[in-house]
Amino acid sequence: MRELALQIREAAARLSGSLHPLTAAAIADFLRPANSYYSNLIEGHDTHPLDIARALQEDYAADSRNRSLQLEARAHIQVHAQLPALLAQADGNPYTKHFWRAVHQEFYAHLPEEFRWTTSLEGNRLEVVPGELRTSEVRVGRHVAPAAEALPSFLQRLEEGYQPRYEHDRLARVAQIAAAHHRLAWVHPFLDGNGRVTRLFSDAAFRAEGLDAGGLWSMSRGLARSETAYKRTLAAADAQRENDYDGRGNLSERQLVAFCKFFLEVALDQITYMTSVLAIDDMLSRLRGLAQLLTLRRKWRPETYYVLEAVFLKGSIPRREVERLTGLSDKTAKALAQQLLQAGLLATNPADHLAPYRAAYPIVFAPALFPGLYPAGKEVDMLNAQ
Repeated sequence: MRELALQIREAAARLSGSLHPLTAAAIADFLRPANSYYSNLIEGHDTHPLDIARALQEDYAADSRNRSLQLEARAHIQVHAQLPALLAQADGNPYTKHFWRAVHQEFYAHLPEEFRWTTSLEGNRLEVVPGELRTSEVRVGRHVAPAAEALPSFLQRLEEGYQPRYEHDRLARVAQIAAAHHRLAWVHPFLDGNGRVTRLFSDAAFRAEGLDAGGLWSMSRGLARSETAYKRTLAAADAQRENDYDGRGNLSERQLVAFCKFFLEVALDQITYMTSVLAIDDMLSRLRGLAQLLTLRRKWRPETYYVLEAVFLKGSIPRREVERLTGLSDKTAKALAQQLLQAGLLATNPADHLAPYRAAYPIVFAPALFPGLYPAGKEVDMLNAQ
């Protein structure tokens, strides 16, 4: 695990310094819907990326079920965006009961009514109160979670066992993110939403270690793409100690190590994927391809590429720069910029007519700019929508 942890630290450092900070922030915003899509997919909720894009524009489906899925996706995106603030409130320590409850509170506070209820072991319908620890017993597959009355003791043990200030080894702190992911899921502190809270916690823990590269990657995509292995190794680590050589606690250390290795391999794979996707030459090539596609389909001007290239490399450009980059007249350059704003490929402060244009990347253009981010079938739909 130390070797994996070292590779993660080195890969995250390379990724974090690869882009202009404004461009990196724009891509981090763009990736949140993907994180939401995959985290909810693990829970069996398949919300089309185009429906998530519509939800972000407050364009909801008439069908109540699809509308609820859109609201769920939007809630996840909002909480993911709040992780830095929630971490700051926790003094940078995500290994606390108060942090986990805050994440659950924020997530469930934005969920539709139908997703705020669950069924007890006895078959009773129970409301999931945002941020509140469960007071009922739960079973997930074969795993019977600790008794509700014992939750305070288990959560206190988690807090004490994973305090970052007690662990001075930087590589060990990476490995403990994986171990804490399992242990928090095993304790199952809430009536529902534990899986998503645990994955959000893991993203926050990587951020607290300075390994999230400013939000340029997260665990959910990798875990969803290896969902069977994720759930199998997670469940296997629930097993009791096999013999006297299998750790000192009640649970199997061997199975926990296997889960941690799987988890860290997924993290490294996702960092490597984003590093390859965001390689500057490849990104510029895909931006050129997107500009050509828009020129053919939407009859846009081919000079569009020069603007997309400049904001990607620089993060933002002055408004007058569009005219210089394209060689177009002032009126035509403004019209081109307006097209890009309407398409979501540029952003600015609408209240300030002198504000610069910033990089922006809408979900609908994901297949052209970030191939493989979503499943192939979804990407075909998104390409057809362009």
